[in-house]
Amino acid sequence: MPIKVDSAARRAQACKAFMAQVHSTVAKEGITPSTLHALKLKLVALAKRSDLFPLADFAMPQAHGRSHPLLVEENDGHGLYLSISLPGKEAAPHDHGIWCANAAISGRERHVFYRRIDDGKKAGSAEIAKVGEVVIEPGTGMVMADHDIHSTVVIGDRPAVGLALYGYALARFPSVSWFHPEFTSVRATPSRRHAA
Repeated sequence: MPIKVDSAARRAQACKAFMAQVHSTVAKEGITPSTLHALKLKLVALAKRSDLFPLADFAMPQAHGRSHPLLVEENDGHGLYLSISLPGKEAAPHDHGIWCANAAISGRERHVFYRRIDDGKKAGSAEIAKVGEVVIEPGTGMVMADHDIHSTVVIGDRPAVGLALYGYALARFPSVSWFHPEFTSVRATPSRRHAA
């Protein structure tokens, strides 16, 4: 009689294999637009294996959203997370200070992309312009380079569940800039680079 392997063990094995592919790809090419595209495709393929990510294995957010660590490397390693965002959850335009990739397992989330159009010389002030948008749903994903800017909103009446891969684990994130187009302002969160 075959031994049944539970979803947590299969998930851990799949995440480990995925991260090995990430390191192999980055080691060959560095972080370039084509590398980020390749990482997105690999993450989308992992997200399609929805049997590895049954919602019963993950606590739902109390409000808005929640990230569950799947594989978090030590020191300056990468972080792979499962995120759950409730309907209507939104985030103002921001950058992450580090590259990232997202892929949907279920639900839909709109990402609007911006670029900064001021010279950045006036403290606390910034102007951004919309340059595109994409809806992330099962079978699709998106990537951002270090200082790309996006805003997000969950659309529809179902939670958006997806995978997120970051160049650094969340606990070691650099400073994140939050942009407020209505007030042409920007603020930065403290860097976590030395906190973890």
